[in-house]
Amino acid sequence: MATARTPVARVGWNSRWVEWGVLTLCIGIATAVLWRYGQQVRAQTERAAVQSTLGALRTALVLDYVQSMLPQRKRTGDPVVANSVVPNPFGMLQQPAANYAGEVPAALLQEVAPGRWVFDKRCGCIGYKPLEPDSLDAPSGAQAVWFMVESTAAAYQLRPIQAYVWGGLPLE
Repeated sequence: MATARTPVARVGWNSRWVEWGVLTLCIGIATAVLWRYGQQVRAQTERAAVQSTLGALRTALVLDYVQSMLPQRKRTGDPVVANSVVPNPFGMLQQPAANYAGEVPAALLQEVAPGRWVFDKRCGCIGYKPLEPDSLDAPSGAQAVWFMVESTAAAYQLRPIQAYVWGGLPLE
């Protein structure tokens, strides 16, 4: 009677280890690619939210001007005179912005949490501190975007202080 011989296990690389290694490498590459695209989507989402808030503030400034033209209505902002106080556009919104941190001087912006809007009444500016400052390209290397609330012959306007590029697209 013949006895069954068991094969001798070889120590070293076998095909099972190579398969698991290739699978791990593929999963790692896919994770890195998806993580990078996730960063780009987050930057685009934040840019869209900033653009939306700027649109709401610009609309509030125009509506305030239109209301001042109606009889027996008073404008929220002060009349334009030398050294007058520029109105806070966030105060003109029907509902306060959820991420509005209040009136904060530009010098103290580092104390504000990322993803928050501020109003600096000394310069008449609104600012936003991004969640991901790496996606913001500013000529001076600023870590926030700033918009001047300036008076025109008609309504107040928001004008960017610098030419900001966010995620490869201009922010206006």
